[in-house]
Amino acid sequence: MLLLQASFFLAFSVLSSAHQIPLTTSDASPFTPDFDKLVADTLDHWHTPGISIAVVDGDKTFSKGYGIATFPDERVTPSTLFYTGSTTKSFTAAVVSLLIDDTTNSSKPLTWQTPLSSLLREDFVLPDEWATSHITLEDALSHRSGMPRHDLSWSTLESTVRDTVRNLRHLPMTAEPRTKWQYCNMMYITVAAFIETHTGNWLGNILRERIWEPLAMNSTFFSLRDAKAVADAGKASLARGYSWLNRTQEYRTISHMDSDAVSGAGAIISNVLDYAKYLRCMMTMAAPLSQAAHDSLRFPRINLPQESLSLSLPAVEHAGFRGALGYALGWITGNYRGEVMIWHPGGLGGFATMMAYLPQRKWGLVIMANNVEGGTTAHQTLSYRLLDDLLGTPQSERLSWNTVVDQVLQQATEALKNATKNLYPKAPLGDDAVPLTLPLNHYAGTYTHPAYPNFTLVAKSILDPSLHNGKVDHKEILHTTSYVLDGPVSIDFTHASGEYFVMYVRVLEETRTPGDYEPRRDSVSKAEFRLGEDGKVKEMGLQLEAEMGDDKIWFTKVK
Repeated sequence: MLLLQASFFLAFSVLSSAHQIPLTTSDASPFTPDFDKLVADTLDHWHTPGISIAVVDGDKTFSKGYGIATFPDERVTPSTLFYTGSTTKSFTAAVVSLLIDDTTNSSKPLTWQTPLSSLLREDFVLPDEWATSHITLEDALSHRSGMPRHDLSWSTLESTVRDTVRNLRHLPMTAEPRTKWQYCNMMYITVAAFIETHTGNWLGNILRERIWEPLAMNSTFFSLRDAKAVADAGKASLARGYSWLNRTQEYRTISHMDSDAVSGAGAIISNVLDYAKYLRCMMTMAAPLSQAAHDSLRFPRINLPQESLSLSLPAVEHAGFRGALGYALGWITGNYRGEVMIWHPGGLGGFATMMAYLPQRKWGLVIMANNVEGGTTAHQTLSYRLLDDLLGTPQSERLSWNTVVDQVLQQATEALKNATKNLYPKAPLGDDAVPLTLPLNHYAGTYTHPAYPNFTLVAKSILDPSLHNGKVDHKEILHTTSYVLDGPVSIDFTHASGEYFVMYVRVLEETRTPGDYEPRRDSVSKAEFRLGEDGKVKEMGLQLEAEMGDDKIWFTKVK
């Protein structure tokens, strides 16, 4: 999709903003009045209701909550629970390290190089026979399997972990194994399936018994059911996730996600106090993990592609990163202003999280917010304010993160407005467009694919203010009626020329008003229909995976 790479980088960047306030003593709290003001301004600018922060400095932990956990007036505290999204991946990799240590002296020891196909013989099958036989635990956990995201194929409420693993055989690979870093949630779900098959135990139980209880992480959960039970008993507060609507200038409440499908890729619910304990374990290389496990988890396995750094961030060369970024096992590694830094972000269903640490300084931070779009930029701004204050970075060397993201979002909005021209620069468009072969209602119906949920399209009439010549008129489009991920998804198909359409996707809303753009939650791509020998619509091809370029996923029309 046109905007997937841009939004993806926004979720993985961590940069700095604001002015310097050095931490003058080892006991100095980072939450100064000036920092509190920055937090308030940042939450307001990025329409984020609340945020919770913990800073680990040696044997000390500083924590504070800001803003609203649940409207109208429930405040965020350091104990407030948030979904932590892809920071879960670090824990999944840590469990694998424990299982490896468990089998060190066995006749068939488990290693990072153990092929997944030997562990999940019936379920783990890729389109390529060599890849099926050779993809290892290490490959899956470092996103170098050759399989891209394909996120629209798996994250539905009805999916199970096994469903997701078995769907891999029907999805195109887009790189040779071990040649390219391609973020893939499904590979972490596959590793979760292995863990549960190998142990005969639910991953949530293993995490609690072997990591959370030893670290006294008593407010960390692997299911909404468990988190709500504690919240309903009055022992904790579970924040609500929100999304900001530009058109109406108001917040929309996002339902708490309850799906087993996310599993080892992003299912954890926790608070900053518990995550501070985990960060201290990581930075001090302490139990319950072995020294060998810590070494393995933080060792980079593959470089992140350079284009992922420059695509959305024109000023990245001034951001303070030196050299290449690497992906280890559930962690990103890099060098920030001469300091080794290890971190990972997370975003899921109205929530955004960042955890990071500097191993040489035994310093780290975790930030949790209850808006996935604005919260991502908010935790970037605040993370690097704290980090730059620690390092004493001169004001002249700090990047204005708000300014950069504002520019990126403005460019993204323009791309959405001009989607048809951008996607089909050589096609006759507007009054010159080649008409559809059949009336639009012939293209409506249900389309199936072995790895994707069904697409059910209906023809509908809309008032479209974006037509050429500035006219507002009725326009016929195709619209989905039943596609759901970790929240509702609105997908509109607008005719471009011939059998080609623009597919406009918005997450976390069931419908979209034409002319209303949400650049953080919207993406556009190409759609194409094919007719059979009988003259009826036979197939629909959709650009659902950015790594596939112009290639499409093809769905068969069944009714």
